[in-house]
Amino acid sequence: MTATTRRLLRAALVPVAASLVLSACGSSDDSNDSSAASADGSFSVSTDDCTDPSVVTKKITDTISLGYSAPLSGPVAGVAELAIEGYKARIAEANAAGGIDGVKIDIKYLDDAFQPDKAKANATQFIEKDKVDLLSTFGSGPLGAMADDAAAACVPFMYPSSSDDTYRKIEDYPWIVEYLPSASSETDFLVKYIQSKVTNPAEADAFEASAKAAGLTITKVADDTDPTAAATTLKSAGVDVVYHAGVVGSCGAFDGARERVDYHPTLVVAASNCADATEYVSAGAGSDGVTIAKYLEDTSDPALATNPNVVNYHKVVAGVKDPDNTVTQSGYMQADLLVNTLTQAAKSSSGLTRESIIQAARDQDYDSPLLIDGITWKATATRPAGVSGFQAVAWNAKEKKFVVSGDVIAID
Repeated sequence: MTATTRRLLRAALVPVAASLVLSACGSSDDSNDSSAASADGSFSVSTDDCTDPSVVTKKITDTISLGYSAPLSGPVAGVAELAIEGYKARIAEANAAGGIDGVKIDIKYLDDAFQPDKAKANATQFIEKDKVDLLSTFGSGPLGAMADDAAAACVPFMYPSSSDDTYRKIEDYPWIVEYLPSASSETDFLVKYIQSKVTNPAEADAFEASAKAAGLTITKVADDTDPTAAATTLKSAGVDVVYHAGVVGSCGAFDGARERVDYHPTLVVAASNCADATEYVSAGAGSDGVTIAKYLEDTSDPALATNPNVVNYHKVVAGVKDPDNTVTQSGYMQADLLVNTLTQAAKSSSGLTRESIIQAARDQDYDSPLLIDGITWKATATRPAGVSGFQAVAWNAKEKKFVVSGDVIAID
């Protein structure tokens, strides 16, 4: 999502007030029919329209090259830095262990300043000059700018940090596998979570009905470009529950604004990418109780201090700026998903190729080390890749950390 995209705070009928419409940035109805499920249910993709089909099926034997267009400068550079540190650490771990059957992973980063036009220029360089095997990026705006060029060249777009449902349409974008939870999957979870907080059965039934197709009866929509104005608008409307479709790097501003105007809804739920602890700390008391959908373990939790996965994680990311920040963890997991996918592709009958990599990415039920118990990373020929569930966690302003606020809820 670009920095200029409108971010909405939505609220439904009081007292069951919430919206589960997340920050997806568009949709597409065009289908190129370039992918399909095979007779055995596995994923297959056509290479007929690729710029050079022979490259797509050629075995990768030297290095696996990935071009990463990232906001190394600009409005979200600080947040991106955390993610990239986690990403680099996991890739370094894999390479130190011998790579993928001896093939090392080489990442090249180019700055796009979170601007789509720069991301598109980066894609051109990665594809035409650097001849990369894979691509990735940070944000739905840059992804959208790079998507068509990647599709034409049939370069797998591996786990970009994006939540745009547009690119989860497998038949339209078979070469893109996003990382961040989709709007629809978070909606499914939040419907169930908010419904669990409704004590009146009649209200619960009404909420479930109104939440059909990932929506609610909306009574007020506020643009959070001006957080204070948004908070004032929703306060005046008497909204009890708010959903904040925030963008990472700007999520906490609304919570701080609510505190300034003395607006304290019964429940505030936010998008899962609103997970940067530093934002909540800056927002102060206004952030207390804000609930997000979480799928990564809290690596700072003393109860997990001896957990082998957490111990290894801290070993791998030793020296990074903020290892226990969810954004750092997300970068690590994105790279871990990549390593697992490449490993799976290398074991296929075709060996390591662009085609086998995207096929492996569409065939996953992976218990990634940092996922909360009971959640896996799933993908099939017909199910877009993503986590299998979420756990609600609420920000505790006094303790300056998220605390568990509910059990894991499966979304499929």
